[in-house]
Amino acid sequence: MTRAMMLRLSTLWWLAAAVAGCVASHDITPDPDAGRTCPSVDQDLNRGIDWYFPARAGDNEQLERWCVTVGPVVLDTLPAADFGRLEPADSLRIAVWNTDAGAGYVTAFLEEQLGLTCNGSASALHDDAPHFVLLLQEALRRSNDIPDVPKSFVTPPPVKENAHPGPRLDVVEVARQCGLAYFYAPAARNDHKPRDGKREDKGNAILSTLPLSDPIVVELPFEAARRVVPMATVRGVARDSLRLASVHLITTPPPSRALLTGGSSRWRQAMGLAEALRAIERDRANCPVTGVKRASGRGGEMCPPPCPGACPIATVIAGDLNTWSTRETTLRHLLEHFPDSPRFLEEPTRGPFPTDHLLFRTGSGDGAILTSSYRRIADAHYSDHNPIVAVVGIP
Repeated sequence: MTRAMMLRLSTLWWLAAAVAGCVASHDITPDPDAGRTCPSVDQDLNRGIDWYFPARAGDNEQLERWCVTVGPVVLDTLPAADFGRLEPADSLRIAVWNTDAGAGYVTAFLEEQLGLTCNGSASALHDDAPHFVLLLQEALRRSNDIPDVPKSFVTPPPVKENAHPGPRLDVVEVARQCGLAYFYAPAARNDHKPRDGKREDKGNAILSTLPLSDPIVVELPFEAARRVVPMATVRGVARDSLRLASVHLITTPPPSRALLTGGSSRWRQAMGLAEALRAIERDRANCPVTGVKRASGRGGEMCPPPCPGACPIATVIAGDLNTWSTRETTLRHLLEHFPDSPRFLEEPTRGPFPTDHLLFRTGSGDGAILTSSYRRIADAHYSDHNPIVAVVGIP
């Protein structure tokens, strides 16, 4: 490479960084942009679901185009089966898995890895199996509640699935079949055309043997594709709390986007998530456990003033962060917000890369992840990602 070419490349890199510093905001707000018609925020508030959005107008323009093609958020906060309570001495298993849309054999994973026998309202955990929360990415939903939109709308091609035994079930069907509480937030279509008579979308989900409360969806800053993060809280019998978020960050953006952001796409989404969590804690500080509303008062009663430090509860964010290395900048910055995280797993979870992670913050309690239990599951159950699992003591 000639000296002149190196100089030009260096100039382009610094120009990209300068442009990114000017426009790549990761600010988050509880109030949707004036131009947004999707999602139906007021309707979701009536169901107890709260939303947080990017503040930047350019993000919202793109997110609106993707949002209008998907169906509504689906939520059932109570398990249909009786799995019992989370007692003070009990631990909680947290599993994280990108299911590659319809490819991951979720029912087999629940039985073989989490000890659940699926039988509707008669579903039961095996004798030695603890309560669990399963955080899914690229979860599939098949429903004609998904709008029939023109082909010109943003409808990405379907995820190519590996064949697996058993029926092709979506995440809502699996949750109901297994008696679980569930929360599914779609991000994008899975092709424009119906398959077997039903339209499809994909997003993130939370499945749980424990009741879910305070459901929240965070729309991340737009980077090549729409990403949404469902969050919910589980509690033990002493009202001890753990907030969980299922996260899927962008993979590799197109060159034009990389130039605009200075190569900081994943970092921008991760910092947007961290900012959303700070806003959520401020808005919920000193609020009652039930009937939680934002400090702005939109859609409900106003909260009392925040307490010092926003009184954060213990929080786990986990999912497919699409990292190439455990030394990636995005992970280093996330650790500043989640300092109680276990050591990152170096084992690959997709191809040769350690893409999937779990990060933890104890908040104002003293719970901790039992790091000896934090591991990669070798059987990918027909997905293109290996699941990871950890055991948590709720503070």
